[in-house]
Amino acid sequence: MKLLPAIALLLASSAATAAEAPAEYPSAVQTFLDVCVTGELSVAAREAALQAGGWTPVAEPTLDVPAFGISKAIEKNFNYSKPVSVREWTKSVDGAPVQAVLATFPADRRYPNLCALTFPDVKAAWPYRDAFDAGVKALGLKGKSTDLPHYFEYSGKLGADKKPARAEIFSRSQATGEKNSMHLYIAF
Repeated sequence: MKLLPAIALLLASSAATAAEAPAEYPSAVQTFLDVCVTGELSVAAREAALQAGGWTPVAEPTLDVPAFGISKAIEKNFNYSKPVSVREWTKSVDGAPVQAVLATFPADRRYPNLCALTFPDVKAAWPYRDAFDAGVKALGLKGKSTDLPHYFEYSGKLGADKKPARAEIFSRSQATGEKNSMHLYIAF
């Protein structure tokens, strides 16, 4: 029975260490907000943000857009397969190559647009959670589910037309094909 308190102490210590771990990319969330969230949520506004931010277009997209849908969501109400268009950009952020993608889907989809950034070699999403939480909650999105320390999901309806939107941060992204990559996205 002495083992149970020791295990509980070890788990609490591990959680505290993970929460205190610094983010590998201090600018990650702000970069995501600047590119994908700030201003009007439209494809044209996202393209303008990428251009204004000095992102370089990629001739042949490499991100697996449907893999953004490989999610931990409790109630899956989205589908990122068969995009109508996919455009990708790259830029160095905090010394690492970061990819941005803007994908569109058929207009009848719940989320016909997706704006995402991917970062390589991220241990956990936990150090990014507070900034991501503040950024997407400012839009009116609410927390839906989590899988500590890697996954945080938000959703809600935005604007006067109550347009559905969903955002997530996931440090085990399948979109890049690389282990330990993190994605941040908003679908609208």
